[in-house]
Amino acid sequence: MRPLHARRAVGVMTVLLATSLPARAQNPAPAGRLTLATAVERALATHPSVAQARATQDEAEGAIGEAQAAWWPSVRLGGTATQYQEPMIVLPLHDLTARSRPVFDRTSLQGSVAANYLLFDGGARQARVRRARAQRQSTAAGLDATQQALVGRCVAAFLEIRTQQEILAAQDARLTAFSAERQRVERRLAAGRAARVELLRVEAGVARAQADRVRTHEALAVAQSDLARLTGESPQVVARQELDAVVLADSALPDREAALRAGTARNAALRRAQAAAAGSTDGASLARSARWPELRAQGVYAGWSDANGNDALEWNAGLLLSYPLFTGGATRRAVERADAMRRSAEAEQRTVELQVAQDADRAFARVVETHALARSLAVAVDRSAEVARIERLSLDAGSGTQTDYLRAEADLLEVRSGLAQARHGEIAARADLARVAGELDSQWIARNLEARP
Repeated sequence: MRPLHARRAVGVMTVLLATSLPARAQNPAPAGRLTLATAVERALATHPSVAQARATQDEAEGAIGEAQAAWWPSVRLGGTATQYQEPMIVLPLHDLTARSRPVFDRTSLQGSVAANYLLFDGGARQARVRRARAQRQSTAAGLDATQQALVGRCVAAFLEIRTQQEILAAQDARLTAFSAERQRVERRLAAGRAARVELLRVEAGVARAQADRVRTHEALAVAQSDLARLTGESPQVVARQELDAVVLADSALPDREAALRAGTARNAALRRAQAAAAGSTDGASLARSARWPELRAQGVYAGWSDANGNDALEWNAGLLLSYPLFTGGATRRAVERADAMRRSAEAEQRTVELQVAQDADRAFARVVETHALARSLAVAVDRSAEVARIERLSLDAGSGTQTDYLRAEADLLEVRSGLAQARHGEIAARADLARVAGELDSQWIARNLEARP
């Protein structure tokens, strides 16, 4: 029997070494340390969603300038050169007398400078400018929402890496404990004081621990890939970096009412919906302006010439009044459509208000829940570690059972993993609450979170 146990022991040791070697092979010497603040800065500087939101905001700025340009007169320079088959009148003819004979030529050259200014349009210019400004406010809020969502995703990915790393460390500690237990059972088995079932029980625990470690290792790789995509780095670079631990600067719970008020006052999605509602109101005003006449002042300074050197210069100025008498119902339909869009935007604003209030309630509830869970599990870890230590001493002294010891080690791993998830879950919940309140940015991270090597 002893050679069989010896071979089995060698096999267990080989499995333990094989479990730990891939982690070292895939995680060579660190390429530096990475803090959450640095990861967020990289994400904000490189992620395409921020670049897209900034471009959209620049587009809105251009639309404001385009709308404001209608308040200025337009001046156009024009010119034509025409060749006729038969001679044509090429200079203006103002009277018919013996002295003022018309000039005919096959070549006609004309040039003009025309000025045009809109005097009245029923308020369309004001409505366009107001709508463009509302669109700029909407895009600014959209940029804030994009940045805060990106910061939230970066925080979640960073904390997920730290969580999986802590769980992985707890699993390695469990494997180390199993290795020590295997050696103890091997010695007792060699001395004939242990049953084979004890070794089988350890091997079963090792197999479960190995499976848990593989699952955690893959979850860690996924989290590292997520953070790499957010920060513009490669997964290999992120895997080689050591991530600093993140803790709350102030563990006290925030005020519930203040958090809810902030959510309804500064939330980026709500500000965007409010700007959209304001823009739709201006769009309705723009549609109604089509029912008013349009009055323009215009003037032209024109010149004519032919191939023989004859030329003439003169100017004209006047007022142009236009009023749509019949449009086939297009104006009425445009007003109805604009009113429907306004009602839709106002309803969307109310919907977003309700959603923001709900998100704030749920985010605060997660903060309270994870805070209480982290405190409870911190006590549970201390107690479970002490239980595992006592069970180990009892087992060594011969008064305890292997089953109780292995169960204590499993319980210790469970509460350690739960504590890592709860602590990081509380940070993630506070970051989400800050996002709902419109406060999640680099400054919030600097004020509320601390990095610890």
